[in-house]
Amino acid sequence: MLSPAFASRFLSLPSLFTTTRRHSLPLSAGLPTRRGPLLSRAAALSSPPPHAATDCNMSSLEDLVFDNRALKSLPIDPETQNYVRSVAGACFSRVRPTPLSNPRLVVHSPSALHLVGLSPDQLSRPGFVEYMSGNKILPGSEPASHCYCGHQFGHFSGQLGDGCAHYLGEVVGPGGQRWELQLKGSGKTPYSRFADGRKVLRSSIREFLCSEAMHYLGIPTTRGKLEHFEKSRGDRGCLSPRCSAGSCITSDDTVTRDILYSGHPIQERCTVITRIAPTFIRFGSFEIFKTRDRETGRVGPSVGREDILHQLLDFVTQSYYPQVHIQEPEDRRARTALFFRDLCVRTAHLVSAWQCVGFCHGLV
Repeated sequence: MLSPAFASRFLSLPSLFTTTRRHSLPLSAGLPTRRGPLLSRAAALSSPPPHAATDCNMSSLEDLVFDNRALKSLPIDPETQNYVRSVAGACFSRVRPTPLSNPRLVVHSPSALHLVGLSPDQLSRPGFVEYMSGNKILPGSEPASHCYCGHQFGHFSGQLGDGCAHYLGEVVGPGGQRWELQLKGSGKTPYSRFADGRKVLRSSIREFLCSEAMHYLGIPTTRGKLEHFEKSRGDRGCLSPRCSAGSCITSDDTVTRDILYSGHPIQERCTVITRIAPTFIRFGSFEIFKTRDRETGRVGPSVGREDILHQLLDFVTQSYYPQVHIQEPEDRRARTALFFRDLCVRTAHLVSAWQCVGFCHGLV
């Protein structure tokens, strides 16, 4: 949980708001004038909602209701062995997290974990660390990693994918809202390329703090401000703003990292972040169908598979942009144009809100 005093000190550390030094931005000069009223809400926001302990919809770890609609709706890689490869004709590959040695909880966010309906007493159970580190698989969970492509530093990179993350499934939380649970730093996947599939404590703490800060600063995340953001746009459903970090768990395992790329590597502790969002489908999910790039010569692994493209479009719009089906029930081309226009507007609003506090996503 983030106290007002800690948040005040945190705001004086602009480096924590950046994901890459190349894309960092200074903190907004106007921010201090808003700091008082924003941080005055932090104490209330840092605790679970008042009804959390008694809500009849709250669950134990073993009783979380998994729906896993994405895996039911989208094609899955038939190969079940975990080795690095190009994955064609699929949106997910089934793969289990790699266990950690002596995992232990560093910090958690009760308000983020409340989204999936976990009752507060579950957070202190030994099983919480085992499940949220990937050492044990939650009942109903179907671990997998997502295939996507992307552009990095202005160039199409081809297949990227969840190289260090595992989809656990979609949990039906209080009120019937679906939330995707994801572990980050949980081991190698078919998309790890030359990496080790791990994240370290240093960067994981940074992500957790940034997630909490965005929430308390009133910037749309998958917690309290999402509903207000959607209502202000006049419709419902969206691809996730910034996801919420539910927990940070470290271990005795270590990996080598050269923090400053100076030729002085050190050993750092392997750490796993639990992330929560309506979905982790992203722009790059649609780039697996990309035709040959004129600059790099690369193509998406599922180039030419218009059947899967339409399947993915229908799943995303029906799940997160249902209004476009109401407006254009018969015309897929017009429906896709509405979806794209709305997505561009939402993204512009979100990125501008980030930049108001000096945060810049490294790949935007």
